[in-house]
Amino acid sequence: MTDEQKLNNLHETELMQVFAPERVTELVHTVAPYLSQEGKSAVHIMPLAWRIGHLAMESHALWELFNETHNRQIIVIPPASRALHSMGVRALIEPFTTIVETEKRQILLMGHMDAGTLAVNRLTWYQRGPSGLIDDYIKQLHHSGRHPRHFPVPETVSRIAQQFCERLRITEADRIVVLNVRDRNFLPDQDVHFYRTADIATYEPAIRYLLDQGYWVLRIGTNGSVEAPLAHPRFLDVWKEPDYTDMLDPGLIARASFGVTCSSGPEAIFHILGIPQLMVNGVLQSGMWMNPADKLVFKTYRTNGEGAPAKLRSLLASGVALNSSFNGVEKCGFTVEDNTASEILDAVMEMEASLTGSHRADEAANRRFLDIGAEYHAFLNNGGHPRDPVSVSAKQTQYGYALPWTQLADSYVNSHPNFLE
Repeated sequence: MTDEQKLNNLHETELMQVFAPERVTELVHTVAPYLSQEGKSAVHIMPLAWRIGHLAMESHALWELFNETHNRQIIVIPPASRALHSMGVRALIEPFTTIVETEKRQILLMGHMDAGTLAVNRLTWYQRGPSGLIDDYIKQLHHSGRHPRHFPVPETVSRIAQQFCERLRITEADRIVVLNVRDRNFLPDQDVHFYRTADIATYEPAIRYLLDQGYWVLRIGTNGSVEAPLAHPRFLDVWKEPDYTDMLDPGLIARASFGVTCSSGPEAIFHILGIPQLMVNGVLQSGMWMNPADKLVFKTYRTNGEGAPAKLRSLLASGVALNSSFNGVEKCGFTVEDNTASEILDAVMEMEASLTGSHRADEAANRRFLDIGAEYHAFLNNGGHPRDPVSVSAKQTQYGYALPWTQLADSYVNSHPNFLE
């Protein structure tokens, strides 16, 4: 059961006590020593900091929302002793974010809730929950018309990555592609996450193509990940190396020519650093945004029953982008299939050609993709789907893939010719 599911199952009496006065007072006492003495501070509670995507994306969004109006942005997270979090991502955000650790469960529980924003004197308590924070950031991007800004890589992170590369005899002239594939060994007891998984075996042709082009392919992940079915001197499962530390992940990503990612936590590091990524086996979702050099390749969606290829308008109108599990998508009327090996290879070849300037994008197709997205964004922004009455999280009002620089891979349009009808 996910954290949100657990919260939705809380007894009504417990929910009513989440923001009891004594608990709010405890939060204020906890953050008081960290408030800026020179101006305003914004405080955001982040109970899911142990998940790399939340730590990266929420911290970055908070900074983007408040860095021009507040002197300090503060996140309240569980301590590493209770919920281990990425020290590499922490190193990226610490120059911009004040981190306050607390073991107080009642404070962290508030962080899941969407209760709005409270400003008192120099303190802004930003209580929108994880999805509400990203929703507000996407709204800012839509309204301002500007591109996302990115974090620089601290020297400490770059140095660790450089030392790792030197040991492997990866020179500054060598090109690197960072690969991330989430498999079913990730949180295997929580099958709700299987929607975002894929089979590493289907990546083999694409990996071999990159190796043939002279790239190093460095695969990040966690202990226990399913091993790739190939051996090559320039292919490496980074986490298996004896000198591996999670400080390496952002350093290697920053060093990469591009990444091949999926809808999984490490994609967030590419987002906040601005490193180009090709997302394959991506899932359709409202609360995510892309950078201008990125490309999207969704999983294959089919209608229930007859199994006909799904169309983007139908998927969005049915609420698929607000669901995050096979069961949720099925209730909307669709099934999901992983990308095939040939689809992944075609997308990788397109991504490389795009970054070298030898691929001319199908602008008409991508315009159709963005126009459909803009229609759905307007629908959400005007009230959209009814809110789940038992949900404690913020209702999503923005569609991040409608941001005007978002690119759907041409290879996906070619293999799914009815998608944009």
